Amino acid sequence: MKKKLLYVSNVDLEGGLIPGVVEKIKGQCAAFDRNNIETAVLYPGKEGEITIAHADGSKRSYKGARDTGLQQGFLNKLKQHLSLAWYGSLNFDHCAEDILAYGYDAIYLRFYLPGKDLIHFLKKVRQKSPGTLILLEYPTLNVGPLMKTDKARWISYLINKPRIKHMNAAADFIITLTKDKVLFDKPAVFMPNGFEFSAIKVLGPVQPPDPVVLIGVASDCAHYHGYDKIIKGLGEYYRNNPEQHVEFRIISSLIGHNMAALRKLAEEEQVQDRVLFCGTRTKAELAGEYQQSHIGIGTLALHRIGLMDNYSLKHREYAAFGLTFIMSLGDDAFEDSPFVFTVERDEAPVDIKRLLDFYQGIVRKDHNYPEKFRSSMQQKLSWDTQMQQVFSVIHKR
Repeated sequence: MKKKLLYVSNVDLEGGLIPGVVEKIKGQCAAFDRNNIETAVLYPGKEGEITIAHADGSKRSYKGARDTGLQQGFLNKLKQHLSLAWYGSLNFDHCAEDILAYGYDAIYLRFYLPGKDLIHFLKKVRQKSPGTLILLEYPTLNVGPLMKTDKARWISYLINKPRIKHMNAAADFIITLTKDKVLFDKPAVFMPNGFEFSAIKVLGPVQPPDPVVLIGVASDCAHYHGYDKIIKGLGEYYRNNPEQHVEFRIISSLIGHNMAALRKLAEEEQVQDRVLFCGTRTKAELAGEYQQSHIGIGTLALHRIGLMDNYSLKHREYAAFGLTFIMSLGDDAFEDSPFVFTVERDEAPVDIKRLLDFYQGIVRKDHNYPEKFRSSMQQKLSWDTQMQQVFSVIHKR
């Protein structure tokens, strides 16, 4: 008999923002369905509505999604921010009874700052449906340090710190990218990031390129991505008058928190004509960018926020395209791969000459390496494989 699960997301699955997160949620839900867990997903939709979409394609909408779009005027922005921080982005009052009546075996919650409304909903579930399993996924445990990069987000976090403790207490299991056995006094379940390979077309055979194009992709580029290590490395590389040309394309929001610092650094290193700030891209546009790129830039500096594990979704996307990439230590799925260049968790600039030698060695050995790279990772990194421990917890209930 199939188990029934409700996946709660505060991200609009039909919107165009943060596509990486949307693809992850869709991939997880598809994997649940393939593993005998009938899955519905709750998410904020248009015009202040909450949508609950079932695997059979049926949807039902309710009032309750608060507007998170940019407001005009300081007072309007302040009012909106405080409302979202205090109450949260989702109000479950209009859908809670239907959720309880449906009889879900499990509720899967992807972490977000809860506000009063989510805590109220979880308490209601605990009281009226004590047999329902609550699984709380933490995409990262370093929520506080990440929020500190922006004053508004930091205020929201401080307001919600007590509620985060209530949310943790309501959970039966914590789903984590780390190998901890216990987190927040609850049993922890290890789930590295997976990826849905089927929607991506692998790159074609590669000839020795000039210039070599490095590509870094992040919806909101942060200090922990470590792109400064690449820019400093390019500065050192070009000071030695190399014959091989290299350019670094950064695909990220141009108003992101780290953009000004990276632009300034590129100028200081005198590589501003080699570092291109390209803004965001649609899914189709990004696929086009990958077709013109040669080395992906993975996450290089998670140690800056105290994380040693490095299971980046972007690493998995690069592998799906068959794009060789560089990363720092901490993602054991790739550390032994002949197609991945691994560096230490430190502040040293990336040695661009060594990176190019590594890449050119791959190309000389096999022009069709993208297909081989992807094939070596497809089964290993599928959501069905990565979520086995989560499936087991649900089926044992």
